[in-house]
Amino acid sequence: MKALITGSSKLAGAIVDKLNGAIVYQKLDIETCRVDSDIPWNHFDVFINNAHVGSSQMHLLYEAYENWKDDEEKLIINISSRAHKPNISKGYLYAAEKAGLNHLADNLNYNSNKKCGIITLNLGLIEHDELPSISYEQIVDVIKELIFYWYTDRIVPTEMTLEHRANYLKLQHDKQELKEIEEDYNNFNRTSSDNST
Repeated sequence: MKALITGSSKLAGAIVDKLNGAIVYQKLDIETCRVDSDIPWNHFDVFINNAHVGSSQMHLLYEAYENWKDDEEKLIINISSRAHKPNISKGYLYAAEKAGLNHLADNLNYNSNKKCGIITLNLGLIEHDELPSISYEQIVDVIKELIFYWYTDRIVPTEMTLEHRANYLKLQHDKQELKEIEEDYNNFNRTSSDNST
C-alpha cells in the first residue's frame, strides 16, 4: 500500500517517521513530494494533503479527486486548521485558504458522486513548548486509525477537529502575550545593537 504526503518536515516528517513501513491496514510505504510536483496518482492509494503553500492544498485536493473519484480504494486526508472557522483567526489569508480547502472538501463529499474517501483534519495548536497543544504523535495516531478504518470498511468522519482541551480564549490570550514578549525582546536587542555601533 502506497501513500504520498506533501512536505517532509515537522508534521510530515513525523508521519513518515512513524508510519513508513508500518502495518496500518497493510504495510504502508510513504513517499514525500513538493506541492508543485507532477504526481503520478495511479501509483498511490492514500494522499495526505499536508503542506500549506498558498491555495495549493485546494488545487491538490481537486487534482486527487479528479484522478480518484471513481475508485473506492483511494483515500485523501486533508490537513487543515481550526482557523478555517469564521471569525476565530487573525491570520486572515491563512484562515481564508484553509476555509477554501474545507469548503471544497465539503462540496466534493456532499455534491459529487465520488467513491474515494475525503477526510479533513482541522488541527489546533501543535507542539508548542510553552502552551497546551497537541503533539505530532497524537496526530499521527489519528491518521493511522483513519487509514485503518477506511480500509476495513468502518465508520470514518468526513471532518474532525483535533485540539488540546485547554480553553480556546485563554490559549489565544497566552499566545498573544508570548508574541508580545518576543517582539519586545527582539526590539530591545535591535536597539541595544544599534546603540553599541
